[in-house]
Amino acid sequence: MEVEVKSFEAKDSVKNSACGCGSGGCGSHSKSHDHSGSQQNLPSRFQLLQEGDRVVEFGSGLGSDCFSAASVVGPTGKVIGIDISEQNINTSRGILDSLKVSNVEFRLGDIEAVPLPSEFANVIYSSCVFNLQTNKQKVADEMYRVCDHSGYVCVSDFVIINDIPDELRKEASSIAGCIAGAEKVDVFMSYFQKTGFTQGGIVEVNKVELPVELLEKYFDDDMIKKYNDINSDEGIFSVVLVVEKPETCQAETCCHNADKHKN
Repeated sequence: MEVEVKSFEAKDSVKNSACGCGSGGCGSHSKSHDHSGSQQNLPSRFQLLQEGDRVVEFGSGLGSDCFSAASVVGPTGKVIGIDISEQNINTSRGILDSLKVSNVEFRLGDIEAVPLPSEFANVIYSSCVFNLQTNKQKVADEMYRVCDHSGYVCVSDFVIINDIPDELRKEASSIAGCIAGAEKVDVFMSYFQKTGFTQGGIVEVNKVELPVELLEKYFDDDMIKKYNDINSDEGIFSVVLVVEKPETCQAETCCHNADKHKN
């Protein structure tokens, strides 16, 4: 089954909560975990998580999401943040020491070659990091490799539907750096389809509202309205993609992308 871009068919409403569809939906593992406590006070992106999960964040920054995830997975779970910045890792570890949280770990590493074994994580997160990578396919490959069977990958980033002016892209990246690497939505999704994910889709989409004074440099009044209209295909979109690794997979797609060694 192909990954379906459901949210782009009705951009005026969010089909499902970010990185999860709630109990019994695409946010539920096929594996059995006990639920204890409530996730109601946490951001919706953590609805994928269950107690006892092993969670990995690709590009963990200062670790705030890792600490939030740790409160959901509990003492029987494990959260590992991977970041290429030694400064970020040192800062995260300092916060970790002060909080005395025992189920979180931060590792220095490149998300194109994650320092973790294959099939380690029940859930992998990435927020505004994927678009910053030089080789996005390698990152998607690593997500597939590290994700356990029936596990989930949740990627939040920016996409476009129609081409945008290069200069506008550069200026808009000052709002969020990962806008600079935004590609068309079908290209964005193809990285995950190619590496072996067969089920999932975009579960949340929001229009990036750009300042009028910025858009006036490039467009007339009609196009400016379209750029900030959620029902228009013009402009930049913030999306959340959730894909599931098959419970079993074929030799040609299991834990690798067949073409990745050709480059």
